[in-house]
Amino acid sequence: MTSRKPSIVLILGLVATSFVWSVLNYTEHKNAKAEFNFEAERIHQLIIKRVSSYEGLLTGVKSFFMASKEVSLQEWEIYFDKLQFENHYPGLQGIGYVQHVSSEKDIDELKVLLQTYGMVDYRIKPGGLRDEYFPVVFLTPLDHRNEKAIGFDIYSESIRKKSIESARKREKTSLTRKITLVQEGDKNIQSGLLMNVPFFTNERIDKQNLPRELDGIINAVIRMDDFITALVEPEILENMHMKIYDQHESEENILFDSHKNGQHKAFPVRFNHSTTLDIYDQNWIVTLEGQPAANYLPLFYGGKSKTINLIVLLVGFVLSVLAFYLTRAFVTTTRLRKEKAADAIAIKGDMDIIRRQEESLLKFTDNSEHAVVCIVDIQDSTLITSKLSEPATAQLYSTFDQVMSEIIVSHGGTIVKSMGDAILYYFKTSYPASKNDYIPAIDCCLDMIASNEALNSRLSKKSFPKINYRISAVYGSVMFASKNDVHDIFGSTVNQSSKINRFAKTNGLVISEEIHDLIKREKTYKTEKTKDAIRIEYGHGVYHVARI
Repeated sequence: MTSRKPSIVLILGLVATSFVWSVLNYTEHKNAKAEFNFEAERIHQLIIKRVSSYEGLLTGVKSFFMASKEVSLQEWEIYFDKLQFENHYPGLQGIGYVQHVSSEKDIDELKVLLQTYGMVDYRIKPGGLRDEYFPVVFLTPLDHRNEKAIGFDIYSESIRKKSIESARKREKTSLTRKITLVQEGDKNIQSGLLMNVPFFTNERIDKQNLPRELDGIINAVIRMDDFITALVEPEILENMHMKIYDQHESEENILFDSHKNGQHKAFPVRFNHSTTLDIYDQNWIVTLEGQPAANYLPLFYGGKSKTINLIVLLVGFVLSVLAFYLTRAFVTTTRLRKEKAADAIAIKGDMDIIRRQEESLLKFTDNSEHAVVCIVDIQDSTLITSKLSEPATAQLYSTFDQVMSEIIVSHGGTIVKSMGDAILYYFKTSYPASKNDYIPAIDCCLDMIASNEALNSRLSKKSFPKINYRISAVYGSVMFASKNDVHDIFGSTVNQSSKINRFAKTNGLVISEEIHDLIKREKTYKTEKTKDAIRIEYGHGVYHVARI
């Protein structure tokens, strides 16, 4: 029986190794599929949110027109020079103003007006008599592509005309189906789209008593390749073949194909995913096939995982054989001592490897500074969004994010990340900090609270429910981290700001005791200690703050 022990150990080792290898392969496949599906769903939400943000941008331009009796070319250029939309809304080819004219008299008046702006060669194209015209009057940026579209009557083409009729009839934003833009040349031709936001005569500030007739269109020009590549990380497109179809899966209906030019990195097609998105009453079919890009857990997916699993298999076999010889050597005391010593050395080596790996990972965050860390969080967001569709939820969060972000940036704050219903941001300070370090942060938070009525006014125009929020601000040391284009802050100060947020009143601000001690004598603020029981790790005290 003793002579059989080494063989039994060998067989059990090989069986155990094979079992572990199979479990690792199954787990890797399951996790990789979950990661792939997660990345696919994230892409869908990015598309919906980005398109919704375009509508918000166009609505702002429309409001500019509604508040003016007449928008001149100079006013248009000044507005967009200040807006700098190319930096905040990537993927847009341009934004244009399209005017509705219905007679030769209207055309003559339009040309005379534009001549006063220096547009002496303006003409409507294509030529010919039609009952109605919707020519492009202004278009920014006025680059070599967009110059081709000035004067183009978008009502002269059937797909664009159908979109205008939809916007006119439903009085809502419309999106065209796949078109070839006038801006395209002979090379690098991309599929195009127009987003049209209508405005009506009686919406103008000086024409509110006139009949409700379509006065014009504010539209966004979208080139699909530019739109997707500005939205989706290169790592995704290097590991997935992405296609977007307009209405139906066919070659003529392809809006975007990441392999259109035949130049792509080879990768295994392990998974596929297909979803239909409702984008302003247009169905976009998004298909993905390939493998997860593994931005979050790069060690466990793809080629590296297969290498690790193979190493596990080989090491398992080696250990099984080693166990076989160790067991056979058990009969000899000398061999047993030598094998024990070798085993101890191997264990020590493994622990050194683990220790070096842990030290390497800890280098990810080793930079700390002092800052006022703030969080604004929508109250009861889960209950509110449970009654909305995904596109509507994306639009609501986009509006909230846009309004809050503008206030934060205007006060000199830095936005770390937007989580849909919450925003994490901070204000860097000196150390030790003075009250002048806190005042911009406090004023920013109070201005965000003051904007609640204006924000809900914008939401009500889109038939969204009213939202409220809470804001918290804490001073302390934070760690700054940056890796693989991910920027974040960490530490107990961030955790404390998150923890005390719930003590804020509805549309109110709470601060830590250290901030309170520096501003409590300021005549512009009034403070009040919270009545709730505060745990010691939240700080010595938490205070409500409001303007006097």
